[in-house]
Amino acid sequence: MTAVPNSLARLGLLLLAGLLTLTACTRVSVVYNTADFFIERYADEYLGLDSAQLARWRPTLADVLGRHRQEELPLLAAFFAELEIGARAGFAAEPLGCLVDVFEEVYRRHLRLAVDLAAPLLASLEPAQVRALERKFTKDRAEEVKEGAAASAKRDRKRAKRYADNAKWWIGPLSAEQQAIITEVTAAMPDTAVAWSAYRNARQDRLIHLLDRRASERELHRFLSEWLVEHRDLPPELQQARREVHQRIVELFVRMDASFSPSQREHFAKRLATLRDDFLRLQKRPQRAELACPRPI
Repeated sequence: MTAVPNSLARLGLLLLAGLLTLTACTRVSVVYNTADFFIERYADEYLGLDSAQLARWRPTLADVLGRHRQEELPLLAAFFAELEIGARAGFAAEPLGCLVDVFEEVYRRHLRLAVDLAAPLLASLEPAQVRALERKFTKDRAEEVKEGAAASAKRDRKRAKRYADNAKWWIGPLSAEQQAIITEVTAAMPDTAVAWSAYRNARQDRLIHLLDRRASERELHRFLSEWLVEHRDLPPELQQARREVHQRIVELFVRMDASFSPSQREHFAKRLATLRDDFLRLQKRPQRAELACPRPI
């Protein structure tokens, strides 16, 4: 599990994030069926594109969204189907660890789509647009520095709150015991914000260099894939942190599962079943991918 690597990756993650956090079937359908509009708008606002650049890019966007419907929706449907089985039967560490692996693969697959979307746009940027992108990077870095010495404690609190808020949506109101579990487990997760920032900043500098020398779309695609999908040259500290976060996520699920009340378990299972059915309905020929995860006993 990793932090969102860069604002550019949101071009593809917009769809995934929207689908996984909406609260009603109709809203899932609306967001999915208008994804081209929202992704195009985000790309335009972030990169300052002109009408000709957008016109050349629209076929790429249509192709990527078409592939998403055909290739990713069956995987999402299968993922939520397996989670629903686990929610009703109870989560054990082994099958849950496998499902966390599946989610990470879903995440990587969406980042690959983000790269497919971003590479042609970046290759089309004019020098003034490159300078504007560089200024955005610089501004983001300055805002991070402003947080100062208290940043680590603040990040811990925000992370605990984010996990608690997500848990409330999935299972309903939390007990004091469940709040304590979330606080304890998230506090044990490694704080890698500084290391991630250093890695990201170096990659951003390299990207600007490539844009300044008018790198080809193919070269930009390879660079973005190595950075955002493969995490090429990722420092050992961050490699280890990713493994530790994975273990903590499994621990959190298992401990929370043991604390569920009957009403919370039913609430959770219904949320998952709704998303499973949504991702089936959004397909032209509804199907679920095959997952190799063991079933709970």
